[in-house]
Amino acid sequence: MFQSNGHPVRAMLAASLLSVMSAFSSAQTTWLVSNDPGENHDFTSITQAIASPVLQSGDTLLISEGLGPYLENAIVHVSLSITAEEDEQPVIQPGPAILPPDAIRLEADGCLIQGITFRAGPGRGAIIDLERNTTVRNCRFEEFFIGSSTASMGLFGIMSDCEFVNCGIVGGTVPVLDANASLIERCTFSNANLVSHPGPFVSGANNTFRQCSFTGGPVAFSAVFSTGVGRFIGCTFRDINLRPEQVAPFSSDVDAGFTFDSCLFENVTAPNALVIAFQREVNFRNCTIVNCAADRLATVVNPTASGFSLRNSILRGNAFPTLFQGAPATTAYNITDFPLAGPGNIVTDPLFADPGSGDYSLHRGSPAVDSGDTTLLPPDVPLDAAGNPRTVDDPIMPDSGVGFPTLDRGAYEFQPPGPGFCQADLTTGAIPGLPGYGVPNGILNNDDFFYFLTLFTTKLGCGVGPGFTRCPSPPDLTTTAIPGTPGFGILDGFISNDDFFYYLTIFAAGC
Repeated sequence: MFQSNGHPVRAMLAASLLSVMSAFSSAQTTWLVSNDPGENHDFTSITQAIASPVLQSGDTLLISEGLGPYLENAIVHVSLSITAEEDEQPVIQPGPAILPPDAIRLEADGCLIQGITFRAGPGRGAIIDLERNTTVRNCRFEEFFIGSSTASMGLFGIMSDCEFVNCGIVGGTVPVLDANASLIERCTFSNANLVSHPGPFVSGANNTFRQCSFTGGPVAFSAVFSTGVGRFIGCTFRDINLRPEQVAPFSSDVDAGFTFDSCLFENVTAPNALVIAFQREVNFRNCTIVNCAADRLATVVNPTASGFSLRNSILRGNAFPTLFQGAPATTAYNITDFPLAGPGNIVTDPLFADPGSGDYSLHRGSPAVDSGDTTLLPPDVPLDAAGNPRTVDDPIMPDSGVGFPTLDRGAYEFQPPGPGFCQADLTTGAIPGLPGYGVPNGILNNDDFFYFLTLFTTKLGCGVGPGFTRCPSPPDLTTTAIPGTPGFGILDGFISNDDFFYYLTIFAAGC
């Protein structure tokens, strides 16, 4: 203890020393956790570390790979960072203790868990968060087929860049991830939809899922999404095939709805509807829905004033006897392969880049490019399903949509070629089947001319019909071949002699 004896200088010195000591005592400390006796560790387990009186709020537990999986039943009472040692992938499994039922139980605000692989234990989960503001990053959850949540996030938590692999729930009543008012971004969920483990991937209230991927099943979302509207932004849902007893990939049971922005649905099938909401709305904005099948696209149970909206979206190759049931629907600026009432809706080929390979981005010349309603794009959706910027103008497409800047329809925004792009350069070789055919190489020669000639002669009828087909670019290059007139160099979806003579012009100009 410092004594000043009433001397002002001594008093100031004592106060300064006490301040320094106080700051030192509260400084954050990093502790090494390793179950390898050969490492210079501080603790041999997380459970041992959190029982130590030296551990303080703000400290970091650095987890080594050690000699193998850690069996943990840790209850964390102070705000900690639990993170993997650099370039290592430590594995944690839930221990055999009855309480807590999970590997890590967070009872402190603002914890961080990072870089850890959680592997299934004896019928228990990985993380349960009883507080808020938890961050989980770069973690992997493997083979959890259990009776409780693999991970449970508290209010206002953040989960990013995590993987859930072959996780499912016995009995189907508890989700793999249970979260509330949280942001889940760039996470992947996949399993094989086993009959014995039909539980949902995720549930909770008022969550936002951004750039996440859901594959396999059993369901992409489930009931208990209570009191609010869950949002999926830039997410992809592929190969989710439900059995008769699983009803719908997305469903709610208490005053809850769903909004999908810039999402891709591919090969999603259900015995009832793709989406079932209770009293709240179901919104699809800038979505691409292909090769899906269900009795309905969406249903609202016990509707109030809420209904459906399908806008700026592309539907192709689906089997929906009825699109909506239970509430009024608003449909506008969609591209479909069947007639749909509403402003801006068209029946035409959206010209996907390579649908046979699962690429549903837009081919140049797609009627979806620059033809959406920009006023329908929420300000918090700056990216498409591929993570590329929205509202990107293609200078050779007519701006046929509503609002400014221009917006494409569907889940993907066409990204025009950058600097150095030569419109006349089309191929490396002109012989079909050989490597480089149809691949630009930065060199303009006769191969490019003969390649265009092949496209032109084989696509002569691609603009025929009442809007059902369109020509990609190339061979569609222009509306008119007369320089200086409106439409010169602007695509129109049809192929004619103007396109041939326009190509001669740009080919002669060179690159």
